[in-house]
Amino acid sequence: MKRKGLPEILTDIRLAIYRIDAFASRIENRIRTLEDLSLYNIGRFNYLSREYSKEIEVNRNILNNLLKIRALLEILEIRLETLALVGSLTQYIYPVVKALESIKGNLGNSIEFGPLIDDILINLQPIITSDAQIVIKESEEVRKILEEAEKIASEELKEKYKVPT
Repeated sequence: MKRKGLPEILTDIRLAIYRIDAFASRIENRIRTLEDLSLYNIGRFNYLSREYSKEIEVNRNILNNLLKIRALLEILEIRLETLALVGSLTQYIYPVVKALESIKGNLGNSIEFGPLIDDILINLQPIITSDAQIVIKESEEVRKILEEAEKIASEELKEKYKVPT
């Protein structure tokens, strides 16, 4: 398998963001439909209404995780674009890559996003490990980036998807 360069990785990131947006839109529509069904059945079929509510929560969790991954990919995209201009790679993108790796597992084995995100991470690995001086407080920096992604995802859930958080 041929290793991809920075332009190809940036293209993959943009593609992943586009796919996440499309999938998030479908989830949003599904949530609205389930909310309507839940309200419609609340008086007649309480059990069915509760099951719809459970599925709504599952879909909201998926949407929340997708938006976190989207925010991390956007941060990574910006940092890679900046890297193309400034040069020092490892200390600049390593924490974002580690944050992305840690939250990627929350989607399970997503057929739609897993391989694309894995491909991005695999292609970045040689670039990251080529610098020998990794002197990063990994957990602190990764935690900060995850918090930033959580904040971005929460804001987007509130504003764009009208989901109470």
